[in-house]
Amino acid sequence: MEQSAIGSKLRGGFACLLLLAASCKDIERPPVFSLLLSGSGTRIGVVTTDFGSAGRFSALTQDGVPLPGLSPIHSDAVARFQNGQVTIINRLNRDNIQVLDPAVGLLTVQESPVGSGTNPHDYVRLSDAKGYVSLYNRSYIQIVQPATGFLTGTLSLAGYADIDGLPEMEALHLEGSLLYAAVQRLDRNQSNLPPAGVSKLVEIDTGSDSVTASFDFPASNPFGKFRRVLFSGVPHLVIPCPARLGFISEMDGGVAAFNLQTRAFRPGFLYAETTAGGDILDVEILSDTEGYATVLDSVFNKSLQKFNPSTGQKLAVLSFSPATAGTISGLLLAPNGYLYAGDASFSQPGIKIYSTQQNDTLLTPLPVSVGLRPFDLIYIP
Repeated sequence: MEQSAIGSKLRGGFACLLLLAASCKDIERPPVFSLLLSGSGTRIGVVTTDFGSAGRFSALTQDGVPLPGLSPIHSDAVARFQNGQVTIINRLNRDNIQVLDPAVGLLTVQESPVGSGTNPHDYVRLSDAKGYVSLYNRSYIQIVQPATGFLTGTLSLAGYADIDGLPEMEALHLEGSLLYAAVQRLDRNQSNLPPAGVSKLVEIDTGSDSVTASFDFPASNPFGKFRRVLFSGVPHLVIPCPARLGFISEMDGGVAAFNLQTRAFRPGFLYAETTAGGDILDVEILSDTEGYATVLDSVFNKSLQKFNPSTGQKLAVLSFSPATAGTISGLLLAPNGYLYAGDASFSQPGIKIYSTQQNDTLLTPLPVSVGLRPFDLIYIP
């Protein structure tokens, strides 16, 4: 896809910058009986895409055995698991929330629009009556009724907009009765969307739907999804903040951690770009001393790195993908100690599986094929 795609998709998926999109038809819905064969139980869900016109959601066993069946989704989508269901956030040009039921072979049981051109980026469910959708192309969070998919209200964050009039809302997280929203604040008036100021973590009371506090990220451009992890038994929200990335890459960001008890960011970074050697785009934390990150360097090489979150030290490089070969997309650490990484290479895309309990041994000599190129991964208990 051409460089101008970042403007048209408005960060609906940064990996689109790295790959040439192939043109193909939308995937047809498979027969119901084939989906039902996928059964139930613990699975690894995979969002895949051709980075053009088609996407699908499929699943693997924890040991990497592909399960039959797939669900057609948008070519620009991410997934979440909430309330026993898989939620697909279909982003720009599909602009809806799609719900898949793992109990019936991941069939689509609901598809709810959130407004044409709104470009939803994340979704959290508070109850049957209330959920929240961050909209990248609006200055408000959309309030929805999950049971019906109806749009029931809005929560304005216009006060956090930057010079272009939009706040660029990315990740959401529910912590009890509090909603946290990552506000990037990027300048759409310039190419490649540079940071327009300090990015904000906005805290919202879900009872009154009012902002109760905001906190400055230690670097700009919080990117991707929040991970809730424990440091010394204390819950934190962890998210990469790559600041200037891609075509305007600079060593100006790192992995930020917000202490949910003290309601303050930890000083410094868990892992700095100056140590990683590039923009950190995704992260998983295993323990106080072991973490994993996908890193994009200034010439678009991608690597999967291991680091120490307590010291910020780089420990190892588990894999390296040159820009000419493809990219690493999607990272998931499962409770069984397996680390799943999406290999979106041109020649043999699939999922690589590492055992963190066996010195990060690669368990898959070849990537496990999931059809199209992987983009996002979730754990389905």
